[in-house]
Amino acid sequence: MITGIEAVNLFYNYIMSSVLLTDSKKPNGTLCKYERPENSIKEDMVINSLGLNRDPVQKGVLLFNIYVNNLDPNLVPSVGTGRNVPDTARILYLSKLFQSLFQDDGSEEKELWINQDTNFEITSDDVFADSNNQHYISFRINFLTIK
Repeated sequence: MITGIEAVNLFYNYIMSSVLLTDSKKPNGTLCKYERPENSIKEDMVINSLGLNRDPVQKGVLLFNIYVNNLDPNLVPSVGTGRNVPDTARILYLSKLFQSLFQDDGSEEKELWINQDTNFEITSDDVFADSNNQHYISFRINFLTIK
């Protein structure tokens, strides 16, 4: 049996050595567990656990969020004067980069196995507004382990 924190640690360690952090256009923020740095305006990545059961085959859910600054009206005048318009091009790029971790050759989505006994699978994603002139893409990831 493992705990939710151990599941987060396992996914965190996998992400640390992945293309998400080595790509030339990688997020400019920090990979974090549970909380991002206070008042951050960077492209932080946050892993959260929604818990897992205590059955012999443990199942649970992780959330993986990537934050992106909204468009700057000084740089993109067509968005008006507010800073509330999401940078959908950047969100899409980072979304595709993250999803590539779950693809065998870049095209077919697959489950991600770590150590041959732990499985992660993206089940959904959505974009949400943040109060810090940012939006974030949130991935819901089903987690399963037979440890």
